[in-house]
Amino acid sequence: MRLRFFTGTSIFLLCGLLWSGQFKLYGGETRNFNRLELFRGKFIIDGETYSKADIGEIIFAEKVAISEEQVPSEQYDTDSLLALADSLAMVYPDVPGIIIYDHGEMVLHSDGTRKYRYHFAGKIQKASRLGWGTRSLFINQGRSNVRVLFARSILPDGNILYADTSQAKITPVSEDRVSFGYGSIYTLQIPGVQEGSIVEYLYETETYNPYDTAIYSPSWYFQNEDPVYSSRVIIRLPKPKNLYYLFKNPPEVFGSVLYLSSPELTENCIRNDDKLELEGFIPDQIIYADTTVGRWMENSLQKLKQAEPKIVDEDTSTVYIWHFKNMPPLVFEPRMPDFGDVVPNLNCSVLNDWEYIFDWLGNFQKARIKITPEIEQKTMELIAEAKTIEEKIDRIYRWVQRNIQYISIKGSVSSGQTGHPAEETFHNGYGDCTDKSILFCTMLKVIGIEAHPVILMTNSDETVDRCIPDISGNHAITKLFMPDGEEKFLDPTSTTYKFPYFRSDDIGVSYVDAIGRTVGLIPENPPQHYLERIAVDMQIQPNGDATAEFKSTPIGMLEAAYRGFWEWQQPERYEMIFANWMNSIFPEADLDSFKLIGISDMDSQLVEWAKVSVDSFPAETEDIWILTIPGIERSMRGFNEINLTERKYDIEYTCPSTDEYSVEIELPKGARVIELPENVELTCEPYADFFLKFNQKGNKILVNSRFRLKTRIIPAYHFEVYKKFIISAKQATEKRLFVKKPK
Repeated sequence: MRLRFFTGTSIFLLCGLLWSGQFKLYGGETRNFNRLELFRGKFIIDGETYSKADIGEIIFAEKVAISEEQVPSEQYDTDSLLALADSLAMVYPDVPGIIIYDHGEMVLHSDGTRKYRYHFAGKIQKASRLGWGTRSLFINQGRSNVRVLFARSILPDGNILYADTSQAKITPVSEDRVSFGYGSIYTLQIPGVQEGSIVEYLYETETYNPYDTAIYSPSWYFQNEDPVYSSRVIIRLPKPKNLYYLFKNPPEVFGSVLYLSSPELTENCIRNDDKLELEGFIPDQIIYADTTVGRWMENSLQKLKQAEPKIVDEDTSTVYIWHFKNMPPLVFEPRMPDFGDVVPNLNCSVLNDWEYIFDWLGNFQKARIKITPEIEQKTMELIAEAKTIEEKIDRIYRWVQRNIQYISIKGSVSSGQTGHPAEETFHNGYGDCTDKSILFCTMLKVIGIEAHPVILMTNSDETVDRCIPDISGNHAITKLFMPDGEEKFLDPTSTTYKFPYFRSDDIGVSYVDAIGRTVGLIPENPPQHYLERIAVDMQIQPNGDATAEFKSTPIGMLEAAYRGFWEWQQPERYEMIFANWMNSIFPEADLDSFKLIGISDMDSQLVEWAKVSVDSFPAETEDIWILTIPGIERSMRGFNEINLTERKYDIEYTCPSTDEYSVEIELPKGARVIELPENVELTCEPYADFFLKFNQKGNKILVNSRFRLKTRIIPAYHFEVYKKFIISAKQATEKRLFVKKPK
């Protein structure tokens, strides 16, 4: 029941209402309530008084009176839910929510259609989990439909409110949502949801027109940010189909994998370096074991067997069941790998090799890489003055980046996964990552360079091992085959990259090259491809005042990132940005002037330059100056990831990188260096190294430092070594120079 109230309008006499519901204030805020009364013209809602002018709308969620016959047969027993919620709340009193049941069932039919049922029950302990009261589901138009079979909330006072599923709303997909396909969003509000409520719902998705009946890749995650009492997935396949699976991070055997494979699939798995085949497991079942200290123990083999499914043989189907109970909440660590890389999770496929995927996806892609007269003419214009093949590629690369705007418009799975035809993207002047890659490949074809669009999952997301044939990914870039046989990768989605550089989040991930019929791994960049060189030239006056010139020269991938940053800024903000930056290096400095050199010309090296004045730069004690080395301490700022006593998870960076500092401090006549600090040289092989060196030439102090991160991943089992290295490097940058003041 819904009532609207307007100022000056008479209202109904409502007395002693014990219904739950929601009310909306005229300011737009919506609140839940358990009890509402009207007394002397004012509303008393859960003990608080409101005037009629405060309330814009009241929505009553009356406790539905239903008979035993009407109670959904699949709902969990209410008393059991309450008891489980109470017992788990005693164990986890501070978590925002408790997931009691997290159950899914996936059914593949013999005709390739499929069904998915999901049953959830959870208790809301903090406001951050009130979103459980809204169930939103995607409907892929022309391919699938969804329905909530039932939904209810068990309120703290024992009331039970059932959602009216006929009131669900279906709305278009928002413009900022990118999906492979097009459709609508089904949304159902569950009444009365509040802190202390238990929410339960069961929904069903039916895919009656899959984009391809042969491709079926179910997956499941068994852990969450909240504790999970019971997580279960059932996968039902028609005979004679088989299920190939990769189970990562089984409970208590973190870092290991159980893999049911075929010889053809094993060849493409990027985990092949640590493969074990052990007795007691079924044929073609492989273990990729993390045998590092503390992770693989005598009983690990037995624990790994829990990742094997229970298999039930039925007349026409084979049923695979995985079930885990009492899963603790995931505890996050700074710079840890993605959620999918650390929790127990399952990825499956019914395909026993990659050939079908290569045919299906590769044929779509090849059909879109077609040279037209207009594309050929434009390409030849771009390379007219280029002398080498690298210069030609660079001209085309920049043009696609800066002239094809990134916009994602999808009309089907084929356009989503493989892009629109190159001609269409060329004429439109816009497209998403797949569209831009298809056009880039086509323009490279004009100059005789073979190139393929490749699908990947960026390193900000979970690792995809490619052991199972599927095209999981969130991005597409381009793989080039140079005349000398070298393979290179470029990402035309960006706007500021020069050949041969590309985005750092594409580094170190697996990819699918369907046209080339391969899967592979994009290598990590050398540290010098993501390099910042900072030079400081300072002059100190006899009274302690100082002037300094600052110059930052970003190289390679970092130059592109910095250029992109400045291009997004309004020029009016440049001075403020520089002033704040300089004050982080020279405290209380005045910005005298600044320049962005090369910002408007991609053929030029970008340089950030500034000149500052600093009053009373050295700290003083009697006749001694104490000098902080400008910028050096800042070079090792951050590193919150080492602040833990110990780590369970690896440290994961975006890409290898280098920071170089060169500082020259000119002392006034009569000043004398008392003693230079000792040089520092540190290594943490094979992950990083650092040095800090001091020298003196006449009245000038020369300081040079370099921090070099050589790999993306620092394994958790080497955390103590890496932590000591970082702490030592940070302490080195805190060194001070002691100078006898001039008379």
